[in-house]
Amino acid sequence: MNKDYNDFLQESKQTTSNLDKSVLEMVHQDLNPSHKIVFFKLTLIQGFIGFITMLFCPQFNLSLTNNFDLFHYFHKTFGHSICMMICGSIFLGSGAVFATYILSQGEVNKIRNSRLLYYMGLSILAISGFMLFGAELYLNLVAFWLMGAIGGGIAVFELSRVMRFKVKKSV
Repeated sequence: MNKDYNDFLQESKQTTSNLDKSVLEMVHQDLNPSHKIVFFKLTLIQGFIGFITMLFCPQFNLSLTNNFDLFHYFHKTFGHSICMMICGSIFLGSGAVFATYILSQGEVNKIRNSRLLYYMGLSILAISGFMLFGAELYLNLVAFWLMGAIGGGIAVFELSRVMRFKVKKSV
């Protein structure tokens, strides 16, 4: 009987040790996700939301509905350069809002720590995608669109992040 009890204690310690390691690994993965996985998820979210924004706001004369009303309003009101900045910020900013609410807190924190790189990467992917679909790209327009996309994406991401986590704590 004593031997059985001692065997049980040994197995219990080993099982507890394995369980502790697996729980710690799971917590570590939740708190510190891989950049590749986070960027992939962010790209998927941005791709879907960006596709939807192209229903009402064409990017580089590339539209899904041929509805240019919003584009013409921004163009007449603010001029071509500011219009391109607004279009870029709408394109990436709308995805940033959804990303902060869809992704886990660990993933959002990972983006926050390297937000410039994430949004530069997303912007370059978007421009590359527009090129593949035959958009009319000119260097001066791309430069303004990139400034709006990166700046607007980061600003909206930060605002959404603060609203999600700070407001959540006060409730």
